[in-house]
Amino acid sequence: MFLLNQINANYYKYQAEKAYRKKDWQQCIYQFSGTLKHKATLTDFQADMFNDAKKQLQLENFNKGKKIAVCGWDLSHNAAGRVLTLAELYQHCGYNTSIIGCVISSNPKRPKQLWEPMQLSDILCSFITVKDTAELIYKAFDFVRSHPFDIIHLSKPRLPNLIIGRLYQLIWNTHIIMDVDDEELGFGQFDKGFLPKNTDITNIRSDYWLNKSVSLANTFDAITVSNAALQFRYSGIVIPHVRDANKFLPSKQLTLEMRKKYDVPPTQKVLLFFGTPKPHKGLIETAQALSQIKENNFLFLIIGDFINKAFQDKLTAIKGVNFKFLPNQPYHSISEFVSMGDVCVILQDTDSIISEYQLPAKLIDALAMGLTVISTETPALNSLIEDGVIIPTNKEQLPSTLIQVLSEPSRSAFNRDYFLQNLSTQVFIPVLTGLLKKLRSQNHPIYSNKCYDIITLTEYHPSP
Repeated sequence: MFLLNQINANYYKYQAEKAYRKKDWQQCIYQFSGTLKHKATLTDFQADMFNDAKKQLQLENFNKGKKIAVCGWDLSHNAAGRVLTLAELYQHCGYNTSIIGCVISSNPKRPKQLWEPMQLSDILCSFITVKDTAELIYKAFDFVRSHPFDIIHLSKPRLPNLIIGRLYQLIWNTHIIMDVDDEELGFGQFDKGFLPKNTDITNIRSDYWLNKSVSLANTFDAITVSNAALQFRYSGIVIPHVRDANKFLPSKQLTLEMRKKYDVPPTQKVLLFFGTPKPHKGLIETAQALSQIKENNFLFLIIGDFINKAFQDKLTAIKGVNFKFLPNQPYHSISEFVSMGDVCVILQDTDSIISEYQLPAKLIDALAMGLTVISTETPALNSLIEDGVIIPTNKEQLPSTLIQVLSEPSRSAFNRDYFLQNLSTQVFIPVLTGLLKKLRSQNHPIYSNKCYDIITLTEYHPSP
């Protein structure tokens, strides 16, 4: 294998030098990066050619339109929702936008697929499927050298994004923006600041790589976050889970049409849950609160497939609650289904670091369609509570809060107006374009006699 790598590396060097003499800068970069993929090193002269080719290509492309990609660390599940949000925002800004990233699939007999809403998106999506860090490095080299971009927006500080971001910096001098929309440390044990003995560094999802990646979140050209609580923790510019005001258009006619289609009485108060019904999302507590309200007119409408049938049985066993269940719905139809609701309840776990720093996307959906939102108090939601668009509550107070909502005038117009002014895609177009204008040219030189492996790529060295 070593001999084969050397043969391949020498071929790439030959082709790179040939392209350099022809002033074919992109081809030169492509071939030299093939050398690095095979863990070969460059001479001083070759490294100088590689770095010069990057500079010359930047000069050639200076006045051309920017090619931008939003990168997801694992595009097989709903974490990719933030990727779609950012990519759609870039499209609204008028940029040539793509989606790139990884699908992590460790079982070849049951390969994972691209997240369903991503499959239905009209945004070009290219990705690699990887099972471990060795495959990640090898495939990432090939992907990055074959897909040049001027700007990459990484969605979440996770190892695949860290590797892809570093390679884009090294190979193309690409501007890299890191986005943090959750406190990722909440998904693992975050007290490990070193490499413990017997740590399996081949596992992409390991706590070690999680902590390493989060610790390097601020080492790129810029950082964006989804809410003020994360901004306090990571700095950066706030870009919430924005929604297009032209697609999220509440109307009485839409509500009546959707309710008629799905047999929901037009006069009934609908408490809506739209998402994946799981035990930690407060559905049991919400149903228990509804069961305590005498003569209530609530329908608990749950839209989303239950992964755990036993959990659904436990939920429906609660007496005195009028349930209605609908299956998963297309991502592009969210606004239509949310229009059926009157109230959205979000019970966050106040003991969870994830909930503490999370701005749920379904909250934005609800405000965009003028629903009344009830939620527990967390640092991420405090500003919305202070602005009066969220009614604060807890598990114990939820029954009385729901009774209060029944007796109050509709908040629909107020919440919709707040969305338009603070959470719509249109509001954040100048925010994003302003961020891109502040990016300055970067030089990330390739060094001679240096092997670019997973350890090298996850070290941080400020650019000269």
